[in-house]
Amino acid sequence: MHKNLAFAGMRCLLLGILFCYPVTGLAAESKVQPATYQESPASAAVKFRQQPARVGDRVSQQVAIHLDMNTKVVQSGQIAHQEHTTLQRRQRRLIEVTEVDEGRVRRARVSFSHARSQSPESQEPDQLKAQVVEGKSYLVERRGESLLVTDMQGAIPTQKEFEIVLSSVQTLGLPNPLAEFLVQRAIHVGDRFTVPKELAERIMGFDDQLGQVQKFELALQSLQTVEVETCALFETTIVIRGDQSNPLKVNIEGQVLIQTATCRTVEAKLTGPLHMTAIEESYEFSAEGGIEMAIRSQYDTSKNR
Repeated sequence: MHKNLAFAGMRCLLLGILFCYPVTGLAAESKVQPATYQESPASAAVKFRQQPARVGDRVSQQVAIHLDMNTKVVQSGQIAHQEHTTLQRRQRRLIEVTEVDEGRVRRARVSFSHARSQSPESQEPDQLKAQVVEGKSYLVERRGESLLVTDMQGAIPTQKEFEIVLSSVQTLGLPNPLAEFLVQRAIHVGDRFTVPKELAERIMGFDDQLGQVQKFELALQSLQTVEVETCALFETTIVIRGDQSNPLKVNIEGQVLIQTATCRTVEAKLTGPLHMTAIEESYEFSAEGGIEMAIRSQYDTSKNR
């Protein structure tokens, strides 16, 4: 139970990274190809803008997550159990907007050309195995706070398929909270600022059960040109702390590359240690390790130009 809780928290962090449009580690080790860019001279101030979604917009994404944990159970002062756990996810997916509503995605087609995972629950825990969504496509529709997922024939998929698709596009059609923050201010290269706590928790997709974002800090390092688009490279620091019932501690650092004209995330690479301890009446559970995450997005809006 504790192991599952820890990984649930890590998966939530991964979703938080995907605050790019239209959805929602290791760069080299995760097989996520880095962006090719050229540095641009710093301007007096960087102005961020948003772009409404349009039918035909497409984004190809490569996602990787790697979680290592050493867990230990101490009972009556003696080590009762300890183990090393490795969890990995690799995914390549294509998302195409098929319907919009007031500039936001309402429906999209999601295709998974590659979806592999490594888990201790697998019969071969050291191998990356194909997930049930690999090679398949799905239709996803935003209905208020919920998402409806069907296969290409309109049938409800299996529970496992639904969970994987949902975690991959959970923010589809929702407002981009980071964009809301960036478009309100002019930012200079070298500026460092803290995202307000309430907004930070919206960006990370957190709820009270998973912990609280204690710190979300961005520092604009440089402006770069990626595939003719001007992008802002931010150094990112994120600190998450759980409460007594969920004693998870995570410190994340890394870089996020964001298009200035759209607030879409082109690349994010984050890494950091994690720690959790739970003390019950008869035993103490502890887990320590690290998480590495990477996402690379390529956008295609040529059909709409």
